Amino acid sequence: MTSSTVLQGERPAAGEVAAPLAPPPRRPVHALTGVRILAALWVVLFHIRGNLYSEFPEVQRWVGPLLDQGGLGVDLFYVLSGYVLVLNYGSRMGRRFQWDAAGRFWWARLSRVWPAYFVTLLVAALWHGFLLATERPDPVAPRDFTVLSFLRQTFLVVQWTEPDSDRLTWNGPAWTVSAEALAYLLFPVLVLVVYRLAASFSVRGLAVLALGAVVPTAILIAGLGTPEWPGLYAPFMWILRIGGGFVAGALACAAVQHVRATPRARAWASHLALAAVVVMIACFYAVDRTGRAHLTPALAIPFFVLVVGALGLADRHIARLLSTRVLVVGGMASYSVYLVHMLVIEPVWYLQGEYAVLAPGTTGSKLAFVLVPFVVLGAGYALWRWLEEPARRRMRAMAKVGSQ
Repeated sequence: MTSSTVLQGERPAAGEVAAPLAPPPRRPVHALTGVRILAALWVVLFHIRGNLYSEFPEVQRWVGPLLDQGGLGVDLFYVLSGYVLVLNYGSRMGRRFQWDAAGRFWWARLSRVWPAYFVTLLVAALWHGFLLATERPDPVAPRDFTVLSFLRQTFLVVQWTEPDSDRLTWNGPAWTVSAEALAYLLFPVLVLVVYRLAASFSVRGLAVLALGAVVPTAILIAGLGTPEWPGLYAPFMWILRIGGGFVAGALACAAVQHVRATPRARAWASHLALAAVVVMIACFYAVDRTGRAHLTPALAIPFFVLVVGALGLADRHIARLLSTRVLVVGGMASYSVYLVHMLVIEPVWYLQGEYAVLAPGTTGSKLAFVLVPFVVLGAGYALWRWLEEPARRRMRAMAKVGSQ
């Protein structure tokens, strides 16, 4: 085995020199795929939590501290994204900058995110345009329904110049895709730094750097937040959220790749992942009881780094659960689930004001919000299966034709 074929978690044979970052693993890390659908559903439930609390008061009592922090699912996605991209591209792109490699990476990411994103943008344009043209009330009216806004959203740059995301994108959650696009643009340079840090630091040093990457975010979230307005949404905080989370995930991947994947190491990683999740959830409830729930994100984001890093090596406990077929398929479809969820929720909110049978407090309203997550899952799966994946394959094939 040469240094270019050392797998994640394996040590080179005697006389060989391991590369700072290993090639992509031969098998996907299923736990990191499975956790994505939980992050997506966390965001979905976050956006209907007020309706659930109104219709089912016990929900707030039992799981309110969890649902109230569902916006953090976005930050979990950011950490996962940084980790997975270094896992798959670190060894290929980290040694030196090459325009052709960067171009292939950018096209691969565009193939992954843009088709489903653009289709849901068109659906959102039809929805808001219909309400505007017919002078009907829009439950979540965009702050800028113009040609320029459409073009900025189409080219994934809409968030880059804005201090916040409030009603910025016509499809509510799409602002995060614009933020991710900025991270993708910078990744070919970032990976050069990560590669060199991986060559210079031990596992412990890289782990400290990974956690340190989110410390500024945590400090400013805690300092700027109030009970009425969490610091998570402070002006330009989105830059720290994507930047800190993405870099932390990248460095966590570098740290894990320095660990030999022995049964003992996998067992310890499994225990760490489970313990981190349990302690994090306990913190959610403990902080909520103090009346300072706006501080919870500052505590949670560092835990995400621990959980993602541990899941990269774990093979039991929650890692085994996350690796089940249902959750892995859900994780594969999670991006589409995330994109469609407000396109399902907003019409329900609109219909509540139009039809008495769906008015708040009615049986129809209760049934509607129980069904919303399932409808979102079904619509997201359909979008992934019949649009996102086929379009991704077609776009990747276009790149191969162009390189022949």
